[in-house]
Amino acid sequence: MLPGNVEELDEWLIEAAETERRLPPAIRKQKLASWVSYKTEWLSYGDIVYKPSLPRATTLQVTRYEIILDLLIDHCNTADRQLLWAVAITAAFRQRGAKWSLLAKKFHKDRRTVKRDYFDALIRLHYKIQKKQPKLLNLFEDVLN
Repeated sequence: MLPGNVEELDEWLIEAAETERRLPPAIRKQKLASWVSYKTEWLSYGDIVYKPSLPRATTLQVTRYEIILDLLIDHCNTADRQLLWAVAITAAFRQRGAKWSLLAKKFHKDRRTVKRDYFDALIRLHYKIQKKQPKLLNLFEDVLN
């Protein structure tokens, strides 16, 4: 089902940004034809730090990602789309939310202004979706259930 209120729409945007990070890269790094340099000291191999990668995105997450991208393209202007996606990217995998100071530097505004503009764009998107809700529900009802 499509997001019913503004909070769910915000959660879907952040989940879409997280899903984008979980997708495989568009360009793979090529393997080089060179000899690997080995460390000569035997104590050099003791402190190998394992850094786990992100788990793969599920099919439901990819479906929601595609729906959110379609909604952003169809119902937002360029400025709102850039703002909504930038906030979602900075809020992905963070408990504290978006990095408003970083976004303020990017958009050359005050952080409170960026936050207010974000909520305004989110509400505008929500009402545009609600206006065309019956058509969108018919399109995505089978995919999400």
